[in-house]
Amino acid sequence: MGFFDKLKKINIFNTYTRLSDDFYDELEEALILSDMGMDSSLKAVARLRERCEAERIGDTEKAKAVMREILADMLNVGDKRLILYSQPSIVLFIGVNGVGKTTTIGKIGNIL
Repeated sequence: MGFFDKLKKINIFNTYTRLSDDFYDELEEALILSDMGMDSSLKAVARLRERCEAERIGDTEKAKAVMREILADMLNVGDKRLILYSQPSIVLFIGVNGVGKTTTIGKIGNIL
């Protein structure tokens, strides 16, 4: 099961109706268990908590939309071009199991 499949199984936004410390704790745990990683999970939940407090969001439905924005922003890595100035070049692929690293490596290898 891939990362996004695991994220889809997070039911916390449906379990709670109002934001609380328990909600944030369970959200952190669910993100960590979905292979997002400890640091990224803690940062995402901290950003969610800050935005919800700043914008006075109290219900989980609105918080879910904010969380989507935060996760999309965290995935934005800037320039995505593969620039290989020297030969041979080394490309490092990092990712959790099931996200398509091997398939991507094969596709890029075919193109190059």
